[in-house]
Amino acid sequence: MRVSEDLAGFIEGPILMTIGTRDAANRPMISRGTGGRAWDDRAGVTVAISDWLWPECVANLRDNGMIAITFVRPDTYEAFQVKGRAEPRPPTADERLRAADYIRRATVMLRGLEIPPALIATWLTDRDIVMADLTVDRVFEQTPGPRAGRVVA
Repeated sequence: MRVSEDLAGFIEGPILMTIGTRDAANRPMISRGTGGRAWDDRAGVTVAISDWLWPECVANLRDNGMIAITFVRPDTYEAFQVKGRAEPRPPTADERLRAADYIRRATVMLRGLEIPPALIATWLTDRDIVMADLTVDRVFEQTPGPRAGRVVA
């Protein structure tokens, strides 16, 4: 599967990310991503996850790699979900800068929606980030409405 140019731009835009993983007993765990981007060849995406804030999620990725990421624009609820397998790895210096920039941009966006800074701080941090390289198996539209759940790729 490939990520379209439009979806690649969406992933790098003013969005929030909810990441779902599971443990060996199929118990779910969710976390928030701290920035993401599509690969140049569009075969996958990379997202930053705080191992400090979301250790169970990162542990699940190390154990089995199963992941689903929902990317949503909170001002319009336009949303897409990407599913596949991810390999966690340490961030590069550039990826650390991108995560910090994402937090700044997301905070401005959320403050514009009147979300209190204290609440934003509980979701987004670049402390102890791990990069999850996700090879895309499927992409679904998840915008509420008649097309929700439609396979995009």
